Order: sequence, then C-alpha cells, then structure tokens
Amino acid sequence: MAEASVRLDRYLADRERRSKRRKIVLLVLLVLLLALLTYSALYYQTNRRLPIPFVTGGTEAVQPPEFLYAIAGPEGKDALAKPIGVYVTKDDRVYVTDLKSDVVRVYRVDGSYLFSFGALASDEATHLAQPGRVAESPSGEIWVTDRMLRGIFVFDKDGTFKRRFVPKSDAAKTWAPISVTFGPDGKVYVCDVGQTRGHRVLVFEQDGTEVLRFGNTVQANRMQESPGSFYFPNSIAIGPNGEVFVADGNNRRVQVFDTQGRFLRILPTSGTPRGMVIDSQQRLLVVDPLAHAVDAYDLQGARLVSFGGPGVGPGQFQYPNDIALDKRGRMFITDRENHQVQVWGWPSTVVPPVTPPEKPVQWGLCLSPLLLLLLPLAFRKRKVVVTEDFLEAVAALGRMDALQQKRLRLIVPKAEYERLADVVLGGVRLGDLLAGEPHSESDVADLIEKIGIDRDTAILLSLIQRTGRLGTQETDLARVARALDAQVFDAEAFVNEHDRRAKR
Repeated sequence: MAEASVRLDRYLADRERRSKRRKIVLLVLLVLLLALLTYSALYYQTNRRLPIPFVTGGTEAVQPPEFLYAIAGPEGKDALAKPIGVYVTKDDRVYVTDLKSDVVRVYRVDGSYLFSFGALASDEATHLAQPGRVAESPSGEIWVTDRMLRGIFVFDKDGTFKRRFVPKSDAAKTWAPISVTFGPDGKVYVCDVGQTRGHRVLVFEQDGTEVLRFGNTVQANRMQESPGSFYFPNSIAIGPNGEVFVADGNNRRVQVFDTQGRFLRILPTSGTPRGMVIDSQQRLLVVDPLAHAVDAYDLQGARLVSFGGPGVGPGQFQYPNDIALDKRGRMFITDRENHQVQVWGWPSTVVPPVTPPEKPVQWGLCLSPLLLLLLPLAFRKRKVVVTEDFLEAVAALGRMDALQQKRLRLIVPKAEYERLADVVLGGVRLGDLLAGEPHSESDVADLIEKIGIDRDTAILLSLIQRTGRLGTQETDLARVARALDAQVFDAEAFVNEHDRRAKR
C-alpha cells in the first residue's frame, strides 16, 4: 500500500510539472491570439480589409489586386443609382457622377456619404442634365462634363457652382465633351464627340485658350488601321514623360501621342476601353465595360493582369465605366449596373499603418472579435465521468431527473457504455443518458506504468483527468480522483448541487 502511495505521489508531482508547462504555453498562445484579433480589427478599421495576403494560382505577369470594399451611399434618395465617372481628390474625397439622378455624389474614401450637388446658375440650364466625368483642377476646383448640355461646369469642392468653362475657339459652338483631364502643367485635356466627323482631343489653358487639337472620326476595321483617328474617344491619361494616352473606345484600342499631338503607337486592348489612369508603378489601368473587367498594361502595351468579371458579387462588375486612384494607390471603379463604386488595392509586402481608435465606440467595435472566445464557454456541456454504482444510487434516491440536464454530458468508457446501454434505471434507458468516450492509450499506459493499477481503472482515470469531474460511490476511486485534482460527487452531493443550480 505504501509503495502504491509513493508511486501515486511521484506521478502527481510529474503531472503537476507538465500541467504548469501546458498552462504557460496555452497562456502565451491565448495572448498571441488576442493580439492577432485586436490587430486585425484595428487593421480593418484603418484599411477596410483584413491582413490576409492575396493568394492566386494564375499565371498573370503580376499579382492581381484585391477587392477591398464598395461604396453605394445611404439608402433612399441619395443612394447611388447609375455611377459613371469618379475622381478622388487630394483631400480624400470621392466625387461620383450619377447619370440616373443627374447629380454628383460625394463620399469620404472610407465610403461614408457627405452630400450631392448638381444645381447650376447658368443661362443654358439650372441643373446638370447628363453628368459624365469629373476631375479636380490644380487649384482644387471640381470640373464636371455634361454631354447633353454640351459643356464643362466648374464647382468648388463643396458643390457650389462657379462658372461654365467656355473654349475661346470655334470648339465652343459644336463640342460635346465626354471627359476632362488635367495634365501636370495644368492644361485641360478634353475628349470631344460633338461632331460626327470630328471625334477629337482638345487641349486648353484653364482660361479657355485652345492650345492644341488632334484627331478625326474613323471607325477602324482593324486595330492598327487609321492611326491618329478616333471613334468615340472616352478618356485621357498623361504618362510620366508627357505622353498622352487616349482610350479610343469603339475602335477597341488605346492610342499614344506626344505632347504636340503627334501619333506614337497603338496599344491593342481586349475590349472597349473607357475610363483609364496610370498609377505610380507605371501601370496603365483600363476599364472594359463589355468584358466587365479592368485590364492592366505596361506603358508599351504588354498586358500584365486582368481583374473583375461579370456578376453581382464582391469583386464582380456589371458594366464598369471609370477609374480613379487615391493617395495610397487604391483603385476606385464605377460599377454602373451594380449601383456602386468598387475599391481595389494591390497586394503588398509592406504592412500598412494602423491607426488606433479614438472613440469608445470604435474601441468597442475593434475589441468585439474577442467576444468570439466566449462562445465555446456559452455552449459547452459539463462533462462528468460516472460509475455504475453512482447511477444506481441516484436512481435509488428517485432523482434521475438530476442526470437529464441539457448542459450535462455523462461519460463512461466505451466498453462500459456497450454493457450499460440497454439497462433501465428509474425508468430511464442508460443508452439515452450516457455517452461512450474513447480514451488515450498513451495516458492509460502511463498510468499503469507509474501508479501500478489495472487497465480498467487506468482507463477510467484517464477520462477523469480529461474531464476533471467524477460521480462515484467508491471511496478509493474518489480518493485517487481528488488526488488528480478532479471534482468528485457522490449521488447525494450531485443531487444537492443540481437543486442549488436550479434555484438560481
């Protein structure tokens, strides 16, 4: 007996050391998990995406960008209906032309709605009729094209009408500007489709003085046919060396010109180019509404990657039309028939900055993922290993109801379950009450070797170690279980505990 007691003490001391190590490891892992969840929430608040690297199995020349989020405006009359043009200003405002509502809607880059505008104080009209593209001048004015009103209208950044841009040339009589772009020197580049035979690019000073025009109307049968001619030019992007990239929409190509309007080269595209922009990595980003996608090319025309595709889900388009960049290089793309502006970003190995929340509500939102850690506690069942004599004693007390709790799981070894399944105690079939639990052979072997007990007892003790609870009438088994730090009940104590919980 003394030898068995010594062996048990040694086993318990060894078990205590291992338990401490496990607790330390679990504590470290829990702290790391909490830190990761908190960081992810802060990261999402700042960058509107989770810090998960983009994974692709494609063969694109560069890694595709990722869909981040969408901007659709508030519900009701101010919701986006048919977004066409988009521009992101230096102060992180997003201006979107809404063709159905005939207004320009304004958002912050995070998607929060600010206001809409469209009222004019012009001799020709009192309101925008068909707003198309939008751009910011070097001085911060907002310029909006209106093809139906055949003009460009200038507003301040808060949407107050300032003036109509009037060309100081014969263009004023016939033009119908589709898009407006500002060059690095402040010059105004306009795609004009006002004359059937005169689809062209016009370049002005900001006071309306015309400095350059080039192009005419030709519907090319092949991409390389009639260089320098256009069929519904849709947008302009200025390259780093001043080259002028023109989306020649219905000719399915992008044409490149020098600063004097001389033709340089043609970039074949995969569809019908509309909105277009050049990013800081010298990628030409071209919106293709009929392919419901955006294509990226280098400035010589080599295709790098395509993203999007038809559909209504996140990252899918229905007739995208225009594209703009913010200061971080994120892409804002009008998704016309999905009634939204989609925001995309390039994957990066650089970790974006994380801005801590400033308000208690923001902290609450950031820390809310930690509540997920409490879910297992809310739904888990209490596991109790029970012996046959314990079950018989509870039945003798006439309290089998105490064993039939939803949050209680009564466990016996698998072999014992097969023996007891068809036994009925107190009107209850034990097979409906008990669960046969598998045991760990390594734990059983360890107990047999270090304590010197029989296999059946070792199996029972291995389950007790795992659950930490035992219901039994056997005094010796109860003593060993308590030595293993298990909570032990006899039938009467268990019933009393059940009644105490029921009164809460």
